[in-house]
Amino acid sequence: MRNGNSIAVIIPALNEEKSIGRVLTAIPKWVDEIVVVDNGSTDNTPTIAAKHGARVVFEPRRGYGSACLKGIASLRKPDIVVFMDADFSDHPEETHLLVDPIVAGIADIVIGSRVLGNREDGALTPQAIFGNWLSCRLIALLWKTRFTDLGPFRAISFGALQRLGMCDPDYGWTVEMQIKAARQGLRCMEVPVSYRKRIGKSKISGTVRGVVGAGAKILYTIFTASLEGFLSKKSNKDIIIIFCRYPAPGKTKTRLIPALGTQGAADYHRLLSQLIVSCARDFVKLHRRTAIEIYYTGGNEALMKDWLGADLLYFEQPLGDLGSRMQSSFDRAFLKGAGHVVIFGTDVPALSVNLLEEAFKKLESHDMVLGPSEDGGYYLIGFNRPFNGLFQGIAWGTHTVAQDTLRLARQHHLSHDLIKRLKDVDRPEDLIIHEGHPLPTADFSEPSAIRSSLKSISVIIPTLNEESNIANTLATVMGFDNVEIIVVDGGSTDRTVEIACAHDATVLSGPEGKAAQMNLGALAARGEFLVFLHADTLLPEGWVDHVHCEMERNRAVAGAFELHIDCDLLGLRLIETLANLRSLWLGMPYGDQAIFTKSEIFRSIGGFPNQPIMEDFELMRRLRKRGRINIAPEAIFTSARRWEKHGIWATTAINQVLIIAYLLGISPKLLARFYIR
Repeated sequence: MRNGNSIAVIIPALNEEKSIGRVLTAIPKWVDEIVVVDNGSTDNTPTIAAKHGARVVFEPRRGYGSACLKGIASLRKPDIVVFMDADFSDHPEETHLLVDPIVAGIADIVIGSRVLGNREDGALTPQAIFGNWLSCRLIALLWKTRFTDLGPFRAISFGALQRLGMCDPDYGWTVEMQIKAARQGLRCMEVPVSYRKRIGKSKISGTVRGVVGAGAKILYTIFTASLEGFLSKKSNKDIIIIFCRYPAPGKTKTRLIPALGTQGAADYHRLLSQLIVSCARDFVKLHRRTAIEIYYTGGNEALMKDWLGADLLYFEQPLGDLGSRMQSSFDRAFLKGAGHVVIFGTDVPALSVNLLEEAFKKLESHDMVLGPSEDGGYYLIGFNRPFNGLFQGIAWGTHTVAQDTLRLARQHHLSHDLIKRLKDVDRPEDLIIHEGHPLPTADFSEPSAIRSSLKSISVIIPTLNEESNIANTLATVMGFDNVEIIVVDGGSTDRTVEIACAHDATVLSGPEGKAAQMNLGALAARGEFLVFLHADTLLPEGWVDHVHCEMERNRAVAGAFELHIDCDLLGLRLIETLANLRSLWLGMPYGDQAIFTKSEIFRSIGGFPNQPIMEDFELMRRLRKRGRINIAPEAIFTSARRWEKHGIWATTAINQVLIIAYLLGISPKLLARFYIR
């Protein structure tokens, strides 16, 4: 052991009986494991090596790289691996010069430079000196990493070695390692080492054939690696992997069933999954060189395509625990040549395009990015290169998952960074921001439970920093039998949540965006009728009776109230009149008219569309295809703050432009940018 790190030494050997004993004797006693790989010796090399305490393995396929690969395969998972030659040209007693920078955490790979160190005259032939110089210059030119030597005496952390995916069987081994280390952004270091004339004749520099063969192979390795890099930049994509379960009732979000029922839990998962996939699609629209892959469980590929769309790639999740499944998914992505790969699930409604952009940005300068969740796990993990061993020994489902993952990343010398901590939704209490307002606990999968526990009306109020309005709004809702109040907060930083809780509302934590917030509230709702109420809008007296009356009229699928804007300006009276005529004649009320509908109809059409603007307009278009939209003969009072902020006629003009542009097919995302400006 070297300061708590286990050290292994690999020594390829071919007919080195005169030197192998001296090499093994000079290796420091703190080395834990010595593997001599006999590459087909016809002398006593393996016997002498075994007598000196080395473990001897045999690789009949000739080639320096083949011997090294055999040695790696036989290791017992050390922390650091050292390579040295068997001809006693290296100085094994200097092993600490290579190992200590890795132990100290300042390097992933350390090359012993014979050029920088002391070497005997004639120890390096002129052709070897020139070959080293040319190769190192090319590496510096192509991969911006400077070396002075391709010397065989080197050390590398075991985790980094596994990630390199070494494969060259002969002369190209050393240059392949250094190129891959540079390409993957490993922390590379050179230290001066001593070098002497070898015992016996070199099998490479000692023959013309060896010199020509080695030189040609080294240059070929550099050329092919540079070509691969060029082609990968032209064709390789970043990959988003989404772990998802098909939303079958009773098999999805089972820990939410006591709160939402079997169907409600499945619907909730369906909504969250669609929101997450939509977020990924929005990211891909901005970053065309990114692909989305869905790794599913439950259902089959046909069901998944029918649900989430045939434009995505679908793979069934491999067997094993979560770590094994993620490892296999990362391996498959990098095997296809992916540049950066990010995995996340469907449990975090607050995931956004901005967070995905931040995650991929961090992977440009870090090996790993992690999105921690509030329960001690993580909702997102990404890498910029292949790796191994990071998911082993993790107690999945515990509060130490993120902490243990970061610890393993440090042990594997992976540079890493974090993005915003978010809340995932696994249990009923995860739906609630504050204690004291739990959701109903009945299992709503049974008809009898539905009849006994269902409330008549659920009022759903999306909020974001509405402390100045929410109390007055809630006051108009409270005091009625069989009415539940659900406030879905999008991350308020004022007293909105506190005030809502004080008014006995059920407060849910949701994402930003009214559409997503109202959909989340609808999934948690128990009412036969759903009322979507803006936080700055006051319901009229007797509103409950009006909801029942309008929904019981023939062919009614939805309704709303007449509009009254809380301001005495004459221009707003005209706008009210036009809006109310529009609602009556066209059946297209605005969202601030307190839209209400039957919960079963709302869910059957998929709820509000997941878009940043015009969500109420699109909802009414869908509802109108199902039946009649009724307008109650009582007016709600809505705040005039929008008109006061931008001006009456400017606000009205903007609203009309948005409607026309939306009907012409302009993207809601572009319209939202226009509206914000």
